[in-house]
Amino acid sequence: MAMSERATYARDGFCVVRGAVPPARILALRRAVERVQASVPDLPPPLLERLTFERDLPAENRGGATAAAVGDAIFILGDPPAFDSIFLTLLGEAGILAAVQEALGARAVVAHFMNVTIKHPGFGRAIGWHRDFPNRYACPESSRFLRAMLCLDGMTEAGGATAFIPGSHRIGDAEARVLFAAGRAAPPAPGDAVLACCEPGDLVLIHPKVLHGGGINSAATLRRNIVLQAGDAAAPLLSRPEQETVAGLRMTPPDIQRLTPP
Repeated sequence: MAMSERATYARDGFCVVRGAVPPARILALRRAVERVQASVPDLPPPLLERLTFERDLPAENRGGATAAAVGDAIFILGDPPAFDSIFLTLLGEAGILAAVQEALGARAVVAHFMNVTIKHPGFGRAIGWHRDFPNRYACPESSRFLRAMLCLDGMTEAGGATAFIPGSHRIGDAEARVLFAAGRAAPPAPGDAVLACCEPGDLVLIHPKVLHGGGINSAATLRRNIVLQAGDAAAPLLSRPEQETVAGLRMTPPDIQRLTPP
């Protein structure tokens, strides 16, 4: 993570780290996601429970496409290491680990959860404006965490790239809690949002208090992102999320990862 990227993250509440993960690893991760999608009809119930299907969500956020039309399309592939161990290796991926440590200003960082968010061509759903702190799923007492979004296919405006309101993270934790309780995440004024367009292998770092959201994927290509929430080890989660293989695991280089207790 370069000095300019650190400065952008501090100023805007997000930044794009270019080429954080090499092409060969990105290809292997894509294939792992594709294997899960192809195996849906044969998955056992414990793994099916980790998946959120487009057909089970409101049609309006996918442009009105019917449940029958979207079939078995996965929107959220939860706890990906439960499906393939390649996802677990991301906790020691050099480009991701260094970026997370630099952004948080901490050497000891732990994973909170991981998923793959998939926007399928033509109907991949819009995601409303929101902040990640606080949240009801995996949240420490403070905002000493972030979300690192690894782009497997890249993001474009037509493909529903994530948009941000630069500087909207510069509020206190107490104010963020009040806004969350009141459900106040209204759409920004036209022209305020900035798209995080990126290439495969780029990493988008997201401050937990920055406002962000994204549109429908109206493009002809997939938009798949691996989302990893990670935080300062000194700010533990208030509760351990169920069905999260990575929750509480130390992010370390692969050569010492096996020596690190959960």
